[in-house]
Amino acid sequence: MLYDNSEEFYRAQNGYAIGYFWGFETAGIFQNEAEIAAWRNAGNGIFQPNVKPGDVKYVDQNSDGLINEDDKMDLGDGTPDFTFGFNINLDYKNFDFSVSANGVAGNKIVQSYRNHSNNKANYTSAILERWTGEGTSNEMPRVTQTNVNWSFSDLYLKDGDFLRISNVSLGYDFSQLVKWEYLGQLRLYAQVQNAFTFTKYDGMDPEVGYGTSDWVSGVDLGYYPRPRVYLLGVNVKF
Repeated sequence: MLYDNSEEFYRAQNGYAIGYFWGFETAGIFQNEAEIAAWRNAGNGIFQPNVKPGDVKYVDQNSDGLINEDDKMDLGDGTPDFTFGFNINLDYKNFDFSVSANGVAGNKIVQSYRNHSNNKANYTSAILERWTGEGTSNEMPRVTQTNVNWSFSDLYLKDGDFLRISNVSLGYDFSQLVKWEYLGQLRLYAQVQNAFTFTKYDGMDPEVGYGTSDWVSGVDLGYYPRPRVYLLGVNVKF
């Protein structure tokens, strides 16, 4: 599986999770020239030519002094280990209250909608934490006009766990106050849809789900996030 600024990153293989993410493991950001020299002298290999401080350290998995496809590994997958949800419904006298929620745990998300090789494309706000000098960042590399730091690696992967409070509703039935024999219910309610989402994912929405035939589970294509919606309504039964 490919996208416009990366080589193959998605695989199906015996003994692995269906559609696992395949790429380089990273070990931080080079902070200075001395660190680059020490890394090279230790036989760890340098992936990109003319490496500079602020560039990514790619891990030499087989210790052969080279960084190539033999060093790519299983970085996780987009299928959750657990999918869960719950509903709470409470009634007290004429009041009713309900909460519904859903979530997942144990999956990874690929943030693919930013093409780092295109210097005219938009970045996410995470780029504000990029490396700008020694000690400034050990996770987000320097910004360049080339793709030297953005071969597919664990830098693209984020924790996809989330808990979404998808619906909260509070209502009150006025029918007993009205006392009209033909009126079975006169319920006034307030409702919030997509009320809260608890997640460490820093993209627009962690609930990326499954893509089309051209894409795979766990790849965030930058879909517009679910809006929070406030509703007021009336239920009338005769």
